[in-house]
Amino acid sequence: MKLLHWCTLEPQRPSGLAAIRFTAPVRVSKIRVFPNGAQPFAQCPDVVARTHPDSFFLDVFFNAMPINPAESKEKQRAPNALVPTTIAYAGGQVDFTVDLGTEYASRLMIVKGQFDALSLAIYGDVVSESQPSSEGLTHKTVPANEPIPLSKALDPANAEDPTSLATNLLSTIEDAPPLSLVTRLMFCLKPANEDWDDSRFPYLFADLEQACAAEEFTLDVAVDVLHRPVSDSIPEDILTKFVECISATIGPKDPDQSFLVAKIFRISASQLPSLSLKLCHCIEPSHVFDSSSMDEDTILELLDASANPDIARHLNTTSFLDTLRDIQESAQHDRATQVAARRLLARISAWDAFEDALTNTQADLTESIAMLRDIGAEEQSLGIWLMSMTQHDDLLTKMSENPVFSSTHSYPRLFSSIRNLRNGSGVAVSHDDFITFIRAFIGVTSVLAVWAWADSLAHDMSRERALGVLHLWQGVDGYREIVDYLLLLPQLSKRLGWIISDKVEVPRKSTIFGEKILVELCKDPDAFLHFDLVDTILSIEPPLCFIPETERLTIRKIALVADDGLHAAVDELTYANDHPLSLRRLRTLRVSIAILEKHLKNDDDGEWKLLQAIWDDHSVALLPRLVDVFVEVAIDLNQHFVVTAAPPPKNQPLVAQLFRCAEDLLRLLFRLTPRFTLIARSLRILTLGIADVFACTDVADTIYSQNSSACTSAQSMRQTCLDVIHKFSEPGFIVEPEKLGAEVVLRTLFNHGVDGSRGRDPAYHLLQMFTLVDHVLPEPSYRPFENGFEDGSYKEDEQLTNWVLSVLPNVLNEAQKFFRSLDVENEVHFMRRLVKLDGDGLVGIGEWFLIEELKHLLQLMQSLSILTTSPDERAVLQYQVSSSLLFLYLLMKPSSNTSDWCIQAISSIADVSLYLTLCLKELVSSRVVSSHLNNIAEILASRSSSFNEELNGAIILSALMTLRQDTSKQLWSPVADLLKVATIEDPDALRTELGHALTAVVQSQVLDAGPATAVVSVLEWLIAQPDTKYTILYIKNDDLTSLYDLLHGALPGTDAPRLETLKTKFTVDEDESLTEADTIVSDSLELTLAGVEDLLRPTPVHVEAPSTPKRDTPDLFGLVLSPPTAILRSSTTTGLTKTYFNNDFRDLRQTPSARQNTSRLPSMHVDVGINGQ
Repeated sequence: MKLLHWCTLEPQRPSGLAAIRFTAPVRVSKIRVFPNGAQPFAQCPDVVARTHPDSFFLDVFFNAMPINPAESKEKQRAPNALVPTTIAYAGGQVDFTVDLGTEYASRLMIVKGQFDALSLAIYGDVVSESQPSSEGLTHKTVPANEPIPLSKALDPANAEDPTSLATNLLSTIEDAPPLSLVTRLMFCLKPANEDWDDSRFPYLFADLEQACAAEEFTLDVAVDVLHRPVSDSIPEDILTKFVECISATIGPKDPDQSFLVAKIFRISASQLPSLSLKLCHCIEPSHVFDSSSMDEDTILELLDASANPDIARHLNTTSFLDTLRDIQESAQHDRATQVAARRLLARISAWDAFEDALTNTQADLTESIAMLRDIGAEEQSLGIWLMSMTQHDDLLTKMSENPVFSSTHSYPRLFSSIRNLRNGSGVAVSHDDFITFIRAFIGVTSVLAVWAWADSLAHDMSRERALGVLHLWQGVDGYREIVDYLLLLPQLSKRLGWIISDKVEVPRKSTIFGEKILVELCKDPDAFLHFDLVDTILSIEPPLCFIPETERLTIRKIALVADDGLHAAVDELTYANDHPLSLRRLRTLRVSIAILEKHLKNDDDGEWKLLQAIWDDHSVALLPRLVDVFVEVAIDLNQHFVVTAAPPPKNQPLVAQLFRCAEDLLRLLFRLTPRFTLIARSLRILTLGIADVFACTDVADTIYSQNSSACTSAQSMRQTCLDVIHKFSEPGFIVEPEKLGAEVVLRTLFNHGVDGSRGRDPAYHLLQMFTLVDHVLPEPSYRPFENGFEDGSYKEDEQLTNWVLSVLPNVLNEAQKFFRSLDVENEVHFMRRLVKLDGDGLVGIGEWFLIEELKHLLQLMQSLSILTTSPDERAVLQYQVSSSLLFLYLLMKPSSNTSDWCIQAISSIADVSLYLTLCLKELVSSRVVSSHLNNIAEILASRSSSFNEELNGAIILSALMTLRQDTSKQLWSPVADLLKVATIEDPDALRTELGHALTAVVQSQVLDAGPATAVVSVLEWLIAQPDTKYTILYIKNDDLTSLYDLLHGALPGTDAPRLETLKTKFTVDEDESLTEADTIVSDSLELTLAGVEDLLRPTPVHVEAPSTPKRDTPDLFGLVLSPPTAILRSSTTTGLTKTYFNNDFRDLRQTPSARQNTSRLPSMHVDVGINGQ
């Protein structure tokens, strides 16, 4: 993007039109308007902007020309199409973004408005009509997109006094009252209409002394007088007298009296701290409140009052808390009263945790954050809490003890964090983040109070600055969460509507900021659950300063759905979607889901009303429809991460909405599935969708910036996928009679991991499916091999037994196919999970997988022995053999927690021992060279005491082959011991491997005393055998002589006579043909691209040309009607029939003349060949 044009436009009167014509087609990206007197370019100080007046509306029109493709030969005529847009300029240097798309360019820009002069700079790119250069692309370094930290003046989260910014904003108003008085008037006391017209306002204070002197002092009098603020300079004796008058009027418990006392507590909670303390000293809760005298209104008054810590501590008594518990459990109170009692009980108990968390770095912060969120939902509670945090000395002292940190790029989002922690995800909140969040909460609330005060006075400058700060905070993580949450308060939502709806002739910055704030606020679907905001949106009418008409129509559509309620939400969810889903459609779906969740959460009959609405209006089942919508979202989302085709352009807002819509649907299904049953088909389809979305989340986390909305939504969605898939795999989740959800989920994941990646990278897709499977499998709480082979002291877990007996045996075939597709490390991990799951060998799942792996290895070796395979195919087979050997080694190596299990399986299960024996023999006969095989032979030889004789014989051969490759292995002694108990089925193989091993010893010229003694024992065993073939060694005569010399030098003196006896017993066979080439298997595989294509190319199938079949059995009527051959060959019948040879008949039928439309039917009697062949 570069500067395309700079100018100062002066319109033609009286039309108010001005135009700019570009010398070449351009794509405009941004228009920057400069105020009067500004110097746009530092290098050109003589260039000065002359924009006048300071604010005006401006209509802008661009001539839109389609960009013709380069290969187009016919030049199209430029259409006279104008793309309109409107700019609301309210002063200052402002940038306006222009989006004409990549398909259009422009050569003409027309502006129209009530202005005298307009200084602007136009930025964009020149669109070239020539063919792009074929030169190589140059790589450019993209700078990191780091967020700019807030200035100290705009960052109350890192300020000693979080209210300083609000105080400065308030100072822009002449004779402004203190912030504490503004907070009381805006959030707590709500002045009467006549008070605003009083000349003494806002300094109209409550006259407590006159109230006490009244002839008849009642609680109603006290409530009326406290609706005005109490002066900070009021004498203490007047406060004491006023409280005593209130105490004197209290009589027996009565619902009306309880309500008035609760209201007095609430009003006094925002007044002077000494007033609320005096009330607490004089009024005992147990004397006023009980379960029969407290209704919903009374409890809500006390709920607001308990935002004051002094009142909360006063209510924190055993008797009062028991009363609240009785109300929650009593059937005499409606649900709304019980919910209010639950909130009051939680807030009273949370104050202790909150005050402790202000100074205790190890405190549990969950309850404190939840209390803040609950307080922020009510204006009265919010104002009382803010007054307490800024007026109570004990709280101020505790806050001041925490250090103030410098401005940071990131701010804690504790409301989101606490929700994730409750769902089992997220990370713990640090104490520093908690204090930072508290300061930010105080700062934001103070600025909101100032904005409300400035808006009430119609002070545009202060209102504009407060709104500007709020809009700035909406662009900062952490602050955005607080601002958007508090703006949903009824008063603040209405004030936004009033600012936007106040039509003026020239645009105001406060109006523009208000519209920007509303647009950001509407991005959260939960915002549309607040009726005051919905009314605000529906009241907005064009023209607007910032909100485009498309955006206005979008939020209006969503607001109409929210206003209509449940039935409209059901209509949207059952509506047939067009794909790909648009942003507007996704936002509408999310709001519809939020409406459903609200009814399910807050309405006792929510489930019934939901079912009735969807069945009466649409006659469809609820859960299957939600599953279908989720799958549709998953399909759209998957298209952004495919590798088999060109994905759509990166659209992070759309990707973020897709992730969030999918997450909302999953959470709704998560809430509904305990009450409604999913059928197996729906669960299978849902699992496929979850698996695809889960795979997409990891890709998004990789390719998008960690601070982007797409990345954060993907991270949240990933945890939701894990939570939901785990829920569907629990033992109690049943989809059909005698079919568990875990079985359906596992089978679906196994098949999906192998069969379909939906266009994504298959290897990456398989890894993501393995992550889901690993999460689904339960983790035993015990360690079955902690002491020796098996620790039988653990208590059998019902869940594990259910998995082992009812789930895994039904999906073994799918599991094996999935298992075979994994890499070696994940195969071993999967095997360990299965072995640990079936710790006591109840079913033998791990043993079955081990047998199948040995069978697979044996098949690989048999395939490798076929000489007709291609070099590339042999390389693949060798790599598979190496991977299988590595798998076996990782299972049985001593440091593995499956080593004891593996050795025990080999010893006790006949099939394991049999196939291992066959594999070892095949590996030896094929002379496979592998470090993994050497390690396996060493492990088996060291733990062979429990193996059978046939396996020990195979281990001997493997050990000797290992010694041939590495003479440093300590295997001679195990070989000598095994020969005494093993069964040797092939003496020639033994003599061959022994000869090679002895030759390797001679070549190494290194032999210690221990191995030397073992070698002598092996030779003695050979001569002790009845078969004389054992005394014929496959070794050269010179090597045998060298071996004797080595043995003589290494043996102890006592064993020298044994060696002399052996020398006369052996002969040698130097036949070179006995030595075969080694088969070296590698841990890596390298193939050319052509080799990969050859391996993937299907084997051609030879298809023979069809021919007329012979008749083995003549037709009955053919014997009677067919004329003799002599008659057909006679000259008389030559014109009736014709004999065709080979394919002459078929060739003839292909000629054009044969395909002409004639009335004669084709011949039905054809003899092919002279002899009918």
